[in-house]
Amino acid sequence: MAWRGATTTQERLQSCLPFLVPLLNTYPFGIFLFGQFPLLGVLFYPIGLLMPIYHMGGGGLAIVPLLVFMGLYAGVVRNNRIRHLIRYNAMQAIMLGISLSLILWILRLVGILGSAFSSATPGGGLFVMVLFNVLFLGTLGIVVFSVVQSLRGHHAEVPLLSDAAYAQTRD
Repeated sequence: MAWRGATTTQERLQSCLPFLVPLLNTYPFGIFLFGQFPLLGVLFYPIGLLMPIYHMGGGGLAIVPLLVFMGLYAGVVRNNRIRHLIRYNAMQAIMLGISLSLILWILRLVGILGSAFSSATPGGGLFVMVLFNVLFLGTLGIVVFSVVQSLRGHHAEVPLLSDAAYAQTRD
C-alpha cells in the first residue's frame, strides 16, 4: 500500500523523472521556437540527444516508447508498494505523453507534420506554426508546473490529467 504522508527528497526527485516522456514527445513541436530562440534550443540540447534513442525501433514501429510506457505503467503506476506521489506523477506523465503522441500521429496522418519537416526552413504556414508553438509551450508549462509541485511534495492538479491519474492510482 502506498503512503501519502511526508515525502523524502529522494521520492520528490523520483516523482519528477517520468516527465522526461512528455518532454521527449513535445520536442518535435518546438522546431519553430528553437529557430527563433537559439537559447531555448541550447536548453533542450540534452533532450535532443535522447531523441534518437527514444524513437529507435524497427519496421516503422518505435519500440522504445512502447517499452517506456509499459514499464512506467506496470512497474510504477500499478505497483502499490511505491509512494502515491511517484505513481500519480508517472500516470500524469503517461497521460500527457499519450495525448501528445496522438496529436503527432493525427498530424502525420493528415500530412501536416510531413510538410512542416520536409523543407530546410520550417514551413507549413501560420496555422502549423501557431499549433506547434501552443503544443510545445503548453506541454512545457504543464511539465514545469508538475515538476515544481513534485519538488514541493504536492500533487499537481492539471485539469483532465489529474482526474485520470487519480482514477488509476486509487488505492
